[in-house]
Amino acid sequence: MAPEEVVAALAAWSVRLVQFNGVVAARIGVGTTELQCLYELARHGPATPGTLAARVNLTTGSASRMVERLHAAGHVHRVPDPADRRRVLIEPDPATLQRIAALYDPLNARLAAELASADDAVLARMATFLAAAEQRTEDMIREL
Repeated sequence: MAPEEVVAALAAWSVRLVQFNGVVAARIGVGTTELQCLYELARHGPATPGTLAARVNLTTGSASRMVERLHAAGHVHRVPDPADRRRVLIEPDPATLQRIAALYDPLNARLAAELASADDAVLARMATFLAAAEQRTEDMIREL
């Protein structure tokens, strides 16, 4: 299989993944950007609104409004930053993360089953490629 074919297959999967993320977001009553925010908080832990803005590619004003919506819906909480009490961190609500996980777990289990027969070297190479793909995509977002 040629590299271009693999990239085309990833592009096709990414379209379906975007659609799936939209379904998950609708199920919990948020937009896709809010879902991305919750993912980033789950992945990296509590963050300032400015950090979240950078992670989801929003202006600080847009990120503040997004945090406001998530807070009003009970999906995030504001907590004092233990390193600097003047700052506020945004942390995800554990019950919201459990609801989201319940929607992703079946897909993740199916994908893991697809990979079950791959040896460690193949999985390591795939993980390396996917990390690089994430970084190259983030680079392009910043460039555009």
